[in-house]
Amino acid sequence: MGGKTVGFGIVGSGTVADYHIGAVLDTEGAELVAVYSRSEGRARQTGEQHGVAWYTDHREMLESPDIDVVCICTPSGVRIPMVTDAAAAGKHLIIEKPLDVTLENVDRIIQAAQDAGVKLMGIFQLRYGEAINRVREAVRGGKLGRMVLGDAYIKWFRPQAYYDSADWRGNWALEGGGALMTQGSHNVDLLQWVMGPVKRVYARMGTLVHDIEVEDTLVAALEYESGALGVIEATTSSHPGLPAKLEFSGSEGTIVMEADQITLWDIQGEASEAADARLTDLAKAASDSKTFGTEGHKAQLAEMVRILNEGGEPAIDGPESRRAIELILAIYKSARTGKPVDLPLS
Repeated sequence: MGGKTVGFGIVGSGTVADYHIGAVLDTEGAELVAVYSRSEGRARQTGEQHGVAWYTDHREMLESPDIDVVCICTPSGVRIPMVTDAAAAGKHLIIEKPLDVTLENVDRIIQAAQDAGVKLMGIFQLRYGEAINRVREAVRGGKLGRMVLGDAYIKWFRPQAYYDSADWRGNWALEGGGALMTQGSHNVDLLQWVMGPVKRVYARMGTLVHDIEVEDTLVAALEYESGALGVIEATTSSHPGLPAKLEFSGSEGTIVMEADQITLWDIQGEASEAADARLTDLAKAASDSKTFGTEGHKAQLAEMVRILNEGGEPAIDGPESRRAIELILAIYKSARTGKPVDLPLS
């Protein structure tokens, strides 16, 4: 890639942090400099494993002049102090989805980055797949004619042990939601990225199987600004778990994706395509949260390295990351009140 090597510090020590570490180690022009965890044992183990400095005080880590970018991989509801401290220290930010669990805190994060003059990138790595970009080009280019439906189905399974494995899982304050926020947010993001903004939602949710605060099953009806309609189904209670599915239907054709693969491409005037439904890493994630691939993370980290060497702004910056969070929060508001909710949220 050339240019200056970009130093990365990782805040957090869970599964998501492992994906960021793996992506840093496998990205040209990126260097893992330090790791942080509130657990001394985890911080030491991870630091020694990779031969880098380790910290249990994030402010101390931020004093390192070798760190250019901080990846925030902690539970969503506890990020504000780390994010604002990192921005104030002049460190660029890569933050796992969602940026935070409230729009107020999301806006605080965006403002902190703007005030400090640092880059802010939200992780929505599925946007970097070849298939979804082909689908978006077809929809936005009018190949499907007038869009009538844009749907997302996230019928996954998580055992109770998954929620019991960490104190932040399954509660509103720290995780911000359940099946929709944690498992469904990537596909919610892809849905509106392809279809355009949603103007109204109507939803129902329930906790049907698990012993948790948040929902494990949710359905929502969508009305897009274009006039098209759609649905979202999200659950972690559907055994054995199926690959996430996106369906886009218009007056001239339909495209279906499962995981990161196009399984149906049927457009008038074009040869139809139907792919084998082979399991990919993303399909396996329907029943196991530790089986995601790192290609999307590597693409986003490589983008940040390129920007810091050549200039520009992240494709998924703060305001762009905010869109999916606002839509999810609108859906939750509708499910709680039993009424339709209009966007943008006031």
